Amino acid sequence: MDNNIKKPKNKVWLENGIVYYVISKPVDEKEAILLDNFGTEFINSGQAFYIIIDIRQSSQFTSGARKVWVKFLQNSNAKKAAIFGGNIFVRTLASFVIAATHKKNIKFFNNKINALKWLMEK
Repeated sequence: MDNNIKKPKNKVWLENGIVYYVISKPVDEKEAILLDNFGTEFINSGQAFYIIIDIRQSSQFTSGARKVWVKFLQNSNAKKAAIFGGNIFVRTLASFVIAATHKKNIKFFNNKINALKWLMEK
């Protein structure tokens, strides 16, 4: 990857057809766009069809960030998305994002094991 490309503060990577996110730092609109760009590249290129988002360490999502996440999760090339973890406040924000997508293939889980199990179900 080009060294001039700005990288997100949070972690995002591709593994076995899944885009993994670990959100451990606050996410504003700029950070959300960086995260979206990486994930969208993996999804739209056909390298991944699934998304898993770990919000166990997450503390803040701005309104602008939530709008970016809604758009990203509405990507028709993504077969399923699972979100897991987080405190009650962050889980509530995640539930608003899920509802705003109007998609049935996005679910919230308490832990990574259940999230991955659901993602891999046929």
